[in-house]
Amino acid sequence: MVFGLFSRDEPSHAERNLEEMKRLGVDAISIVVAWVTPDVRSTELFPRDDMTPRDAALRFALREAGRLGMRTFLMPFIYVDRMGAGEWRGTIDPPDWDAWFAAYSGMILHYARLAEEEGVTYLSVGSELCSSESRTDAWRALIERVRTIYGGALTYSFNWDHREEAGFAGDLDYLGTNAYFELAEDPEAGVEELKSAWSAVIPRLEAWRAGLGKPLILTEVGYPSRRGAAVHPWDYTDDAPVDPEAQGRAYRAFVDSWAGAAGLAGVYFYLWWGEGGPADKGYTPRGKPAEKIVRDWYSASGKGEIDASE
Repeated sequence: MVFGLFSRDEPSHAERNLEEMKRLGVDAISIVVAWVTPDVRSTELFPRDDMTPRDAALRFALREAGRLGMRTFLMPFIYVDRMGAGEWRGTIDPPDWDAWFAAYSGMILHYARLAEEEGVTYLSVGSELCSSESRTDAWRALIERVRTIYGGALTYSFNWDHREEAGFAGDLDYLGTNAYFELAEDPEAGVEELKSAWSAVIPRLEAWRAGLGKPLILTEVGYPSRRGAAVHPWDYTDDAPVDPEAQGRAYRAFVDSWAGAAGLAGVYFYLWWGEGGPADKGYTPRGKPAEKIVRDWYSASGKGEIDASE
């Protein structure tokens, strides 16, 4: 499960949410850590108080997860503060890529040191930076530097529709991708229709994984509690009516389609955050039909993630 720590510094927030996830059957948590860039053309990156967890709070959450027997996954990412039409972190286009990678490396190396000190199980060196992924030499140099600091397993979170240009993928320990695939055009699509869509997607992911000879992690899988949850699951700005049943159908289709998949080394559902409940439109499964689906799957399988060695 992806744990929404964000800028919440109070220990009680981490304690409560991690205990809840543990009771749900979660045995591995991901924490996303945002640094901000002013716009897609900037080379400036910085933490921001209203978004980025302080290191002390991050360390506390990681240690608490470890105390509960959970593996930990740290995933730094870039938040673009001002976006024009069609712009997001996947379209970053700085005037000087060397300067951009220098700033970006500073962020990643900071968290590589923290991850090593806290015994983090997995570290992502990037997330959804599509426009940079063809710069293989720069990524390989960064991965090499990270490995001098951090001894755990490395991944990168590719966007669901952009995986093929990255020549550095083979340098990773795990192939990572988010899974916000558009599964239907009909906002009322049922479980069987969504499963049919997955039956076309899964072989493509398996071919990608097998071609590189690496285990696969789905770094983010999530659906909002809104009508048409599986139509554009990546669109957090959609203001469709609340519909936790639509979210539940998407979760059910995912579990039915992926349960027992031999090539899947791990999955992180997005996002354990907020109070949830039937009136909530957000991504959290808390207090909704999706929560029971996750609990039943994790309790039936005995674990939510499988080591690649098993």
